[in-house]
Amino acid sequence: MDLVKVSLALASTFLVAFRVPAEAQPAPNNHAPTLLVNVLDRNGGAVRDLTKDSFRVKVNGRASAIVEASYSLAPRRIVVLLDMSGSMVESRGQQKWEIAREALEDLLADTPHEVPIALLAFADQVKDSFDFSQSRSSISAWLKEGATTHGDNRIHGRTALFDAVLSATRLLGPAKPGDAIYAITDAGDNSSHISARNTRKVLLDSKIRLFVFLFAEQLPFADVRSGTEALTEMARATRGFVFGVPGRSTGVEFMPSWVVYDYDGRTRDKIKLYTRALNIQVNGFYTLRFDSPIPAGKAHKVFLDIVDAKGNPRKDVAFTYSTILLPQLK
Repeated sequence: MDLVKVSLALASTFLVAFRVPAEAQPAPNNHAPTLLVNVLDRNGGAVRDLTKDSFRVKVNGRASAIVEASYSLAPRRIVVLLDMSGSMVESRGQQKWEIAREALEDLLADTPHEVPIALLAFADQVKDSFDFSQSRSSISAWLKEGATTHGDNRIHGRTALFDAVLSATRLLGPAKPGDAIYAITDAGDNSSHISARNTRKVLLDSKIRLFVFLFAEQLPFADVRSGTEALTEMARATRGFVFGVPGRSTGVEFMPSWVVYDYDGRTRDKIKLYTRALNIQVNGFYTLRFDSPIPAGKAHKVFLDIVDAKGNPRKDVAFTYSTILLPQLK
């Protein structure tokens, strides 16, 4: 698989970031803003040697001077949300569920051991949970023995995705800069008590990033379409990836059809690529600090570019940043 093309394509298609403050430091009273940025090279690796002169930022169309660009690399916490609702099992097989299982298994195996990982398995409510005090081996054992298509812990029921996101934010509370939620789901919420809008607000207020391993299904059902759109927007708003895994539609164009997934070598390669990209994004990023204040209580549009020594935009890197800039709180 061409890692360069996939990395750059993911960045340009799915990734949008938002401002996250650096580790707790006294914020100035002039509401000087900060912006969080991830930068990837042609091999999909993190670029860590940029200076403040490497970034060009405009706020509301006007150039804004950067006084500091610092790269932070440290273990961040990850809460995995594993969808175990009935839609995760296909009528013609379990390929979809096997892909979801492998996405979690890959994360457990390939994420550095110093990164704390928790798990919430959910359907219409959280069914099983593993907090940060429990080992990865206990999650692996549960995945092999407890998550089945039969018995008390079978994959079935409605989907309360937004409720699960809320539970994850509570598990991360109080949140730390860089904390992330990784949802493995088909996004069709039809049972949550909290709305998509309020879920988004909770994520933004807590500064938690949302990453999604999404089974992209083009089915003519309103809850699937609205859930997918809402989840994608949340990920973009919180500076997270959306990893799309497309299925193949069956039936005819004018009739509702079932979607099937290919669980093969190509899919497994994608899973490994996505796991690597997730870890790169979660564990390291730049924090840009500006010298000019912006009015409190207002959000402003941001445009950012990465430039070379001559000030020309670089074409050899992919980067994510927020299109919305908020002032620092007093």
